[in-house]
Amino acid sequence: METAYSVLYIGIMICFALCIFCCLIRAIMGPRTTDRILAINMIGSLAMIIIAIMSLYLKESFLLDIDLIYAMLSFLAVVVLTKVYMGVHWEAEAAELKKKEQEQKEPEKKEETK
Repeated sequence: METAYSVLYIGIMICFALCIFCCLIRAIMGPRTTDRILAINMIGSLAMIIIAIMSLYLKESFLLDIDLIYAMLSFLAVVVLTKVYMGVHWEAEAAELKKKEQEQKEPEKKEETK
């Protein structure tokens, strides 16, 4: 029975490693920034699952503590990436709005000079 669990754990970890590879490709090729952020979040989640399964496979409970720390770091990284992305997005919107306002004022100035 022990060997069956070993084969199962190794097989699941290999499957999740392939999923991480697919998410990495998505993070690199993603057409939008949100796709990339979601792919990075998914990589973190899959890594946590692999660490938890490895804890069962090796029968070492300290890996679960490491898993919790990794979960906090992964969450914090996604929050920071989202905050940075939103800041860049808001700055781009503000610059676009300012540009539109300037374009609207220019025709008004040309009409006044005529």
